[in-house]
This record gives sequence, C-alpha cells and structure tokens, in this order.
Amino acid sequence: MLVKIFYIVGVLFLTVALLGSAGMGVWTYNLNNQLEQSQADYQALKSDYKKLDSEYGQAKADYVASSDKAQADLEEAQSQIKRLESNLEQAQTENKALKDKISAIQSKVAVLNAFWFTSDTVFAKQVDNSNDEQLKSLYKAVNESNSWEAFVDLMSYLIQSISDASGVSAQAVGIASAITVGQNG
Repeated sequence: MLVKIFYIVGVLFLTVALLGSAGMGVWTYNLNNQLEQSQADYQALKSDYKKLDSEYGQAKADYVASSDKAQADLEEAQSQIKRLESNLEQAQTENKALKDKISAIQSKVAVLNAFWFTSDTVFAKQVDNSNDEQLKSLYKAVNESNSWEAFVDLMSYLIQSISDASGVSAQAVGIASAITVGQNG
C-alpha cells in the first residue's frame, strides 16, 4: 500500500507538474504574444515618432526661414521708411524754400503791380508792407531825390530781386542801361 500511495502521490505530482508545465507554456505563449504585440506597437510608435520628428524639423526649418525672411523684410522696410522720411524731410525743406521764394516773388510782384496799375499811395503801402529793407531804402531815395537814376535803381533792384528769387539770372546793369537809353533816346 505504500507503493500505491507512492504511485498515487507520484501520479498526482506528475499531473500537477504537467498541468503546471502546460500552464507555464500557455502563460509563456501569452507573454510572447503580448511581447510581439508590444514590439509591433513600439515599432509603429517609433515610425510615427520619426515621421513627427521629421515634420517638426521641417516645420522648424520653415519657421526659421520664414522668420529670417520676415526679419529681412522688416529691416528692409525700416530702411525704406528711413529713406522715405529723409526724402520727405528734404521735400518739406525744398517745399518751404519754394514757398518762401514764391512769397518773396509775390511780394515783389505786388509792389510792381501797385506801381503800374494803382496809385502812388498803394505803391507806397506795398513797399512799406514788404520785408525788404533795401527796397524800402531805395523807395525812400526815390522820394527824397525825385531823380530818374534813383527810380532806375529802385526798378532795377525790384526786377533783379524777382529774377534772383525765381532763379532767372539777369544783369541789373543791362536793365539800368536799357532804361537809361530809353529815357535818353
């Protein structure tokens, strides 16, 4: 009976060992399948990571290129703005100079117009309103001396100053000579 018990225990032990071995095989098989699935998932994730990393690298390169271009465009625009501001300031300066010339010419033409087309009092008022001290002194000389030469000097100066202000160069001596010749002739 001891032998029977020994056989029974041996059979039970073998059965447990076989069942344990089969269980270990099934468990190993499941673990192996899970490992293969995990490795496949890992490879898919690795592929996705490489793809995303590549896209990130391209996006970063595009961003850097776009940023560099935007910076270059900004610097060019700022440079152009500075040039345009400089041109604007120059144009404003030139415009003011032209306005000043026009104003000077208009005041001298107003004096001439007053001389030719209005009365002596209007002419005197125009001379007095002008900001030209030399014109005022020449007019005063005409009034004091009442001479033809003083009048010629006044008109020569007036015409010459209009010519100078307008950029037309004329010789005052030639004008004075023409008036003198016309007076004598």
